[in-house]
Amino acid sequence: GAAAPAPAADAKAVIWGTTVCVEDLMDDFCRFLRGYAPRRDAARLATGAEPYYVRALRAAHGNGVALDVNCRHLHAHSKDLYQNLVRYPQEVVPIMDLVATEELARLRLEDAMELGTDGADQDAEPPRIQVRPYNLREVHDLRDLDPENIDQLVAVAGMVTRTSAIVPDLKQAHYRCIVCGGSVDVLIDRGRVDEPTKCARPGCGAKGAMELVHNRCVFTDKQVVRLQEAPSAIPEGETPHTSTLFAFDDLVDAVRPGDRVEVTGIFRAIPRRVHPRVRTVKALFRTYVDAIHYRKKGDERDDVIDTIRGDDDDEGKTDGPSFSSERLRQIEAYARPVDGVAVYDRLVKALAPSIYGMEDVKRGVLCMLFGGCARLRQSRDAADETPRSGGNTQAGQAPGARSRGDINVLMCGDPGTSKSQLLSYVHKIAPRGVYTSGKGSSAVGLTAAVTRDPETRELVMESGAVVLSDLGICCIDEFDKMSDMTRAVLHEAMEQQTISLAKAGIVATLNARASIFAAANPVDSRYNPKLSVVENIQLPPTLLSRFDLIYLILDHADRDADRRLAQHIVKLYEAPTTNGEAEAAAPVAGAADERFLRDYVAYARHRVHPELADEARQELIDAYVRMRGGGSSRPNRGRSITATPRQLEGMIRIAEALARMRLETRVVRADVLEAVRLMQVATLAAATDATTGLIDMDAINTGRTAADRAIHEGLCRELRRLVAARPRGAAVGVAELRDEMQEIGR
Repeated sequence: GAAAPAPAADAKAVIWGTTVCVEDLMDDFCRFLRGYAPRRDAARLATGAEPYYVRALRAAHGNGVALDVNCRHLHAHSKDLYQNLVRYPQEVVPIMDLVATEELARLRLEDAMELGTDGADQDAEPPRIQVRPYNLREVHDLRDLDPENIDQLVAVAGMVTRTSAIVPDLKQAHYRCIVCGGSVDVLIDRGRVDEPTKCARPGCGAKGAMELVHNRCVFTDKQVVRLQEAPSAIPEGETPHTSTLFAFDDLVDAVRPGDRVEVTGIFRAIPRRVHPRVRTVKALFRTYVDAIHYRKKGDERDDVIDTIRGDDDDEGKTDGPSFSSERLRQIEAYARPVDGVAVYDRLVKALAPSIYGMEDVKRGVLCMLFGGCARLRQSRDAADETPRSGGNTQAGQAPGARSRGDINVLMCGDPGTSKSQLLSYVHKIAPRGVYTSGKGSSAVGLTAAVTRDPETRELVMESGAVVLSDLGICCIDEFDKMSDMTRAVLHEAMEQQTISLAKAGIVATLNARASIFAAANPVDSRYNPKLSVVENIQLPPTLLSRFDLIYLILDHADRDADRRLAQHIVKLYEAPTTNGEAEAAAPVAGAADERFLRDYVAYARHRVHPELADEARQELIDAYVRMRGGGSSRPNRGRSITATPRQLEGMIRIAEALARMRLETRVVRADVLEAVRLMQVATLAAATDATTGLIDMDAINTGRTAADRAIHEGLCRELRRLVAARPRGAAVGVAELRDEMQEIGR
């Protein structure tokens, strides 16, 4: 027969089962790293700056993080490279890691040569860079993942509902022979350990003598994350799907329950076992996603984080948002006045531009978005002592009572006054938060539920809406239609900002540091101005007093105002023009778009922590004393309470939020005056007694005004006098007493 053909001398390595050449793949990705420039980066490249991903590579190494590669950039550079990454991620991603590591080593060697060093210290610790691709061209719904997607790179979006504790995952097993003591290391391949059947040491060869030595095995961090489908992706009449994610290494604890994320990962399937202790498997497979990259909502930007953090830079704030130097310049420029218009007024116009009017309500909502500063009040005994380990009196770590920094807002008013529209808008731009409705919420759904894990069969806690909104905003619509038991759980969450539960053997205190943004309708759908706020809404006074701002949104008939409102609504239905898109592209020059507004709020909350100036402290004291003296002091009417310490703390929080809007670290007198004005147009207007026209905080704190209590006490006094005037033991009719009381009243 004919001789077998000799292998070609120029045979190239290919990905197993394909014709994709590994060398071509490496060259293509190397060219991408060295030369790709996004469209907006062309001007910087023309000035002689380094290419986009070369800067990203330096920043990733300097910050000790992975290199994020935008897949849309990859597709613009080479469609074949993008397709190979999506189809064969298990082989292509390690190749990209190798190329990025070699490229970084080349850059460091060039730097060492320019500086004139020999590069010995550069080779001491060879850097290892991990490539994390993200921003795929197609984002799948959880329910649309098919068998054809298995072992491919996919992107899914949803909300994180639960994260497990960190578990060790075996990466390299170490076996030792119990006969001769010889050892061998075995790498884990796709979750399977190939246990050696006999000793590989020459002269031994003992069968079944290899035992696993746990202390010499190599483990990696692993976490199980539950992802729930986004509400916008759920078809009609369906319930949301959930999927399991596995996160490894530095992706562990990268997300928390309540985060809305887009996950890029490899879709995998493993067969189910008949029993955990039996190797026999079923024909049914279980699917999961191996996470490679998380992108939180609000991080849709494609800017490279080109700022390298120092050792003392942002110490203790590494979990905060990161921005590129270009974005930071935009944020700082926006905070400065433009043509005499302060940033406060521009933010009001940028917030929910589709909603007409409601200026003061939007100002209060802005204050809620920025929030005040949470503090731990230092106790008197601890003031003279040195802080304990980990204690810091300035950073709010001193022992003592905690004062919340979140602002709670309630909107009450007539139907059709765009309350729910404002709720939806705030939920959309808030980095964290849950939107729920009063009638569809239970007490367990707001706090936490204890359920049994379907895989481990252990009792676990599922976080509710308020806990998922931690460090965010919990939007509650139809607040008046909640049951009393459901509303009762909010008392602790709104003031102490914790939720305590003890059920099924689990005793825990959960953080609920969230702002409550609620909307309610009056009892008879229409607000009755002759009744108090408590009588109109019928909410418990203890709950009502925990809201910093209570807005009454009434629908008054006004011909001119109605015409302007109708013109505004009709204008929203016009076809969009290209001019509007051009304005949105330049947020600093004109009105801010939603993404820029979200970045601005995140930057201010994380970086700006204002303190009260001396003039602001004095103005707060004077304003509180003025408010306390604004009640009725007429004889026989009692003295009504017009302000309580809760209102004073609310004013401090609002003043701090106003300073944060300007990115200022000091609260000035103008901030306090504006906080007092907002308090007067909102909460104090809601506390006005309908019969006397005077401000009475008892209407909110206790549900009854001082005038009502005075009338009630006078009635009881007269009734006792009439009964005492009768002979002892004589019968008296109720109708007779009523007639005599009416005569006295006349």
